[in-house]
Amino acid sequence: MLTRAELHAGADAPRWKQLAEAALPGTQAVVELGLRVARGSAADRAAFHAGYVSVAGDPAIAGVEVVTELRRVVLLAEAYLAAGEPLPEADQIAEALRPFQDRLTVIARIRFHPQNGYTAVPALDVRLGTGFSMQSALEVRTTAIEDAAAAPGEGRPVIRGAAVEASFRAAHERAIQTLVIHVNNVYLMVATVDLTRML
Repeated sequence: MLTRAELHAGADAPRWKQLAEAALPGTQAVVELGLRVARGSAADRAAFHAGYVSVAGDPAIAGVEVVTELRRVVLLAEAYLAAGEPLPEADQIAEALRPFQDRLTVIARIRFHPQNGYTAVPALDVRLGTGFSMQSALEVRTTAIEDAAAAPGEGRPVIRGAAVEASFRAAHERAIQTLVIHVNNVYLMVATVDLTRML
């Protein structure tokens, strides 16, 4: 079982990080490493997931998390364990991950200014990249976050935010990238995503 220190990204976790870096994304080695993490203690798994979550500097973005192929293995395995089911074989997990090969998913919780009065999630253009090299999301899914304080019977509830899940092509080299969310072609939300510490 991996220790808590080994589960942290960066210099604090040389063993599991080196194991993952030695394997190409989506290979059996990454699947097996993800299964090892999933079999760890709840504290170890929480430490692992914490490395993929960051706080955005933009007050309109409540938080950002990243799902890489390795983390997707862990999340899938945890779903089996939570349901009380035995973990599938590594080759079955690898097959389930085939549609997500070379894909990176960024999940952001965003807030809209109350004066906007949105009653539906506005059009969102989501991009990720470095400098002038920004790629558009391959797929964007949104879930509206309604204003819980709205009184019943006042018509359609105001949308105060949204959970945004955007998929991108995974770069071969990890770098510090910028997430840009263009809302209604009017204003931008910006967050930094440090992929150098995520596998």
